[in-house]
Parts: sequence; C-alpha cells; structure tokens
Amino acid sequence: MKRWDLAIAMLMLCSINAQVDTTSKKILPFYIHESKKMPAFELEDKKEGTFLTGVPRVEVDPIRGIGYGGNINLFINKTKDDPFFEYTPYRHRLNTELFIFQNGRIRYAMNYDAPYIFNSPWRLRADVVFWEDPNAQYWGIGRFANQQLTFRDKRNGGIKTFNKVKDYENNLVIAELGADNQYYTDFHYHHIQQREKLFNLLGERVLMGGKLRLMFGYEALFTSFESYNGKIAEEAFDVYENKVEAISNPTMVDEQIAAGVWNRFNLSGFNNNNRFLFTSMLAGAIIYDTRDYEPDPSEGVFLQYSHEYSAPWLGSDFNFNKFMLQGHYIHTLARWRNNKRRLTFAGLAGFGHIFGPNINFIEMWDLSSQAEAGGIMVLGGARSIRGYREARFLAPTVALVNLELRGRFYDFKFWNQHINLGATAFYDFGNAWDSPSQVDWKLWKGAPGVGGRIAWNQSTILRMDYAVSREGSQFFFGFGHIF
Repeated sequence: MKRWDLAIAMLMLCSINAQVDTTSKKILPFYIHESKKMPAFELEDKKEGTFLTGVPRVEVDPIRGIGYGGNINLFINKTKDDPFFEYTPYRHRLNTELFIFQNGRIRYAMNYDAPYIFNSPWRLRADVVFWEDPNAQYWGIGRFANQQLTFRDKRNGGIKTFNKVKDYENNLVIAELGADNQYYTDFHYHHIQQREKLFNLLGERVLMGGKLRLMFGYEALFTSFESYNGKIAEEAFDVYENKVEAISNPTMVDEQIAAGVWNRFNLSGFNNNNRFLFTSMLAGAIIYDTRDYEPDPSEGVFLQYSHEYSAPWLGSDFNFNKFMLQGHYIHTLARWRNNKRRLTFAGLAGFGHIFGPNINFIEMWDLSSQAEAGGIMVLGGARSIRGYREARFLAPTVALVNLELRGRFYDFKFWNQHINLGATAFYDFGNAWDSPSQVDWKLWKGAPGVGGRIAWNQSTILRMDYAVSREGSQFFFGFGHIF
C-alpha cells in the first residue's frame, strides 16, 4: 500500500472511532450522536466536580402510617474539560436510601450508575436492596381481581360491594366473636409479611452513537414471606368500635393457595416458614434511546425490549421467563425564558408477560426489575396507576399507560444550588389478564392526578403526586419521574 493510501486509511479509521466536538474542541474516544448532547440551557446550569444532594423525608402512607428517612446522592460530574461532560447527566452517581415506617416497614438501598465508565462505550449499574414490609399488599392474582371490592358486611350481614377502599378496609377490621369466645378479624386479609435481599449487576454497551444500547445483567434475589393467619392482629375493633385483641382469619393468599388458584398460574414462593428462597436470574435488553437528558428529558423517544430468565441450572429455586415491551415519547410543546421554562408532554406505554413451570409469585409485581429506572410496578401505587392501592391489579399479563404534562415554571439559585420548580398533570390507566390471548379493551382502570416537581441541580428530581380513582385517593412523595 502506498504511503498516501495508508494515511487516508488511518484518517478514515480515526473518523470512525473518534468524534471532535466543534464547539469545545474536545475529542471523544468514540462516536456519539449529536442528539445525545445535553441541551444548551441544561448545560448552562450543570455543576462541575463532586457534590452531594440529599433530602430528609416524611411520608404518610394509607397502609403503613408515618414514615421517616431520606436519600443522599453523590454525584461526580468531573469538569467541563471532560469529553463526556456535555453528553451525560453525571459520570458517576451513588444513591443511598434509608426509610422506616410506623408499621415496621424498612428499606435500605444503594444504587451505583456510571455511564461511559473508564471512557468506554460501556455503562455499569449495580444495586443492593434490603427490604422488609409487614404489610405488603396482596389483592389477588388473575383477571377476576379487576372486579369491585366485595366482602361480607360485618354490620348488616350479606355480601356487599364497596365503592371506596377505605369503607372496604373499615369493614375488614371489624372483629367478630367466635364460638370459642375469642375475637377474629380480617384486618390483615390483604397483607403478607415480606422480606427481600436483592443484588443486581448490569452492563450496557452503546452502539449507533449512543442511540442503541445492549444490556446484560445478573440478579440474585432472596425472598421470604409469611401469612398472618392465626396471628394476633395489632389493630381490631368490634362493631361498637371498641379496640379488642383479635386473631387473624385466613388471608386472601391463604384462600387462593388452598383453592388451587396458584396452581393454575404455576406460582410458588410463599413458603410461610421464614426461610429465604433463591431466585437466580439472567437478564438482557435492547434499548433505543434518543432522549436529550435522562433525569428530566425534554425531547426524545425510549424503546425497550427486556427479557429475564431463571432456571435451576443457575442455582435458582424457580423456573420462568419474563419479558417486557415499553416505549416513552417526550416532546416539549412550549419554551420560554431561554428554554429554562417549558411545558412538556411525556407518555409511557408498557406491556409485560411472565410464564414458566415454576414462577416466583413476587416476580409478577413488576413488568421488569431490570428495566430502565428500575422497572414498572404492577398495577397501582406510586409508580403505575397512582390512584389505586399498591399491587391492586395483578396477573401474568399486564399493560400500563402513563400520560403526563410536565411544566417547569420557575428557577432560581440558592446557596449555589440550582432549583427549578414545576407542576405535572397526569392520567394513568392499565389492565391485567390471565394470558396474552385474553387481551381486550374491557375493565381498564384509570386515575387522574396532579403533582409538584422540584429539580435540584438537574440530576435530582423530587416528586409529589396526588391521584384520585373510583376507589379513593392517594398522595406520594418520592425521587425521580416515574418514567
């Protein structure tokens, strides 16, 4: 090969493996598409260096009472000379969370995220979560769970349908005197005692200038569950509203297991003996992402197919597959004040299915725990249909749609911290079926709501949501957009 031809070939090779930012003259070690660059109005307020954000939290949960805790985030942004400064919300983020509720629920979590780690096309994520909840929700599995709340009326006798979940639960808590002169209650009818230990490691390889990502991961999950059947209920009242000591009747999970409902869905995992069962799981995903800024995007789309697989040859006590399809569409309808204030439409549509000869039932609680932003919870609660109770609608096949109108209306600096205040109007709806062949347009559940948003140094989003459904209303406070 001639020297001139060799020089041209070398230049062509460099053009493929490196990209020059014409604005800052910084050389990227590999090609990243221009659409992945942060908007100029976001870059203007992006902090350099290493810093902490953290907020103490007080929550009131309709199930668990008052909760106390907080989040601390460590961000490493490096400086504006870093070639990836304009392409990532951060170079490293370590989030820690501790929360304790009045009922004894406790959650401790650490999450690590490093885009373009070691200046490579790889992204590394890791999670460690310890979780204990004495009142985890179980509202039944299967399409029938979409029906209204029905139970024996303990004051007047006969079967009654309750329109509001609060009235339904007030009926459950009533203790009745049995033939043995002992009080019995259904206060814990929809509760299970849940304990989890989760360890998660994920790697992502970017392609197509950062628009396409291939994800590979492994999850080790240890779970233990107990029923309240036969245990003393800490809260029970007789029909005259006098507090009494009462024994818990069989709960819904006891009734469904005894009736063979779980056998129909190949479910297991409720060992009821304090022993942890092991779910060893491989995960993979293909992701197409054109969002301009992950924590609070103003434009772009996000499309993902994810698949999770657990089998005995991995050391697992279970054997199942789970897949999820989801798409996000983000578009800003109006901008003003140098683009720092805006009105943005954000939509999510997700569909998931779980199948196999031996399914850990708790895996039905989310469409995909390996998904972007930690998966989509099913169906009800803070991250899905916010007007309905947590896990209110649960089945092997699930669909969810979230529509939000996000406004950023006022920004200022306080103690060298950049704060942006906003509000969100939203509508959530979804459905659950026993199998994909049953998918139809009947019995969909929806709930509207409004919320407040506080963006702190861009990468930390505080979320406050109030939603109303036919069964009641709920308020949530948390971190990050739900998608």
